[in-house]
Amino acid sequence: SSSAQQKEAVVSTQSTGKPGVPISRSDHNWPLLTVSQGIFDKVAQGEGTSALEADINVDVEIEGAWGDEDIDLDDEGKLNSDEDGLVGGGSDGAGWDVDDDDIDLPPDLDIGVATVTGGAYVPPAIGTSTAKRWADNSQFAVDHLMGGAVDSAMRLLDDQVGVVDFRPYKSLFMSVIGRGSVCLPGLPCQMPLTAYPSRNIRENSKNSLPKKFLKLTDLVEKLQAGYQLTTQGKFAEAVTKFHNILLSVPLLIVESKEEMSEAQQLMGICREYIVGLQMEIARKELPRRTVEDQIRICELAAYFTHCNLQPMHLILTLRTAVNLFYKFQNFKTAASFARRLIDLGPKPEITTQMRKILAACEKNMTDAHKVHYDQHNPFVLCASSYQPIYRGKAVEKCPLCTANYAPQFKGQVCNVCKVAEVGKECVGLRIFPGQFR
Repeated sequence: SSSAQQKEAVVSTQSTGKPGVPISRSDHNWPLLTVSQGIFDKVAQGEGTSALEADINVDVEIEGAWGDEDIDLDDEGKLNSDEDGLVGGGSDGAGWDVDDDDIDLPPDLDIGVATVTGGAYVPPAIGTSTAKRWADNSQFAVDHLMGGAVDSAMRLLDDQVGVVDFRPYKSLFMSVIGRGSVCLPGLPCQMPLTAYPSRNIRENSKNSLPKKFLKLTDLVEKLQAGYQLTTQGKFAEAVTKFHNILLSVPLLIVESKEEMSEAQQLMGICREYIVGLQMEIARKELPRRTVEDQIRICELAAYFTHCNLQPMHLILTLRTAVNLFYKFQNFKTAASFARRLIDLGPKPEITTQMRKILAACEKNMTDAHKVHYDQHNPFVLCASSYQPIYRGKAVEKCPLCTANYAPQFKGQVCNVCKVAEVGKECVGLRIFPGQFR
């Protein structure tokens, strides 16, 4: 009975560990419905191409009017004596003369890849990504970075502003690349969707450009923070702040020539502060053991007063120079600094103090030590040696921050921006679309 068979199957499974024999076995296959193959089934199986094309077996021997003679060759591969070797010779019948085995073709012909036209599936070409389109549509380095095209962005910065050392740019580059796309969360356990924000979303997608990374107003706010650090005497932190602003300017995109002029002025301000503050840091690290050391300290203090700083900071530099030169008994030079300070209109107590120092200096208008400083001879300051380059002397400039250098520093990395090559010929700063028209 069926119950006895089930018990036997259970016992067999428990004793041997193998499944038992099925209770009901079918000795015949399931019935199948016979379906004839159509035209498209044959095409899919490679048995044909189309019902409208001729069903020709290319392996069939050509007969009839397609050429009724073969070339007769001897054992050495030469024509027998009864072959005349002439074109069309030996074919006296009607029909198509397509026996082209005797045509001599050059072996180096390139006919390209054959195109499949027999109805086979051809996958579509890979489209252009949005990030790649940004790099194709723009000549701004920041747009290339937003799309992840770091190599082309570096090439543009090298051509435009002479950047050769990109290590200081690493943090800025990573920030720009991170803002090029946004991730939109989807369903649980699913990958997020990636979107690419565009600044010209109303135009054709083929002309897409990324959102702006920075605005000029953002850098102006950072500039105010740098001013505050300078006032507080935190020179190292202020230099870092101004340096970050300086490197960010080539990554701007402005909308007018006025904004471009403001951006260039911003770079000039950062350059002056970086040169002056770095020189002041170096001055404080100098030893004071010998007279030569003290002369060099006074020189750097005097050069600092010629940096184009804000009036409140220029007052501080002049006060430092007055005190140093007065203590060094260079009363004539100290008096000139005191007059410059009074002309800036400082606080009343500062003005009173400077007038007292000026009155004391005027009693003995001499300099006890010779200092390499001439206030009446216009000069620019070398940003590396901190030596004056007087008018008429050769000077090299940084293509990015336009800092001045003596000729022997040409080819070196700029000491101000830390990225550009001194004296390199470049196209110039490109942050305004009108510059490419």
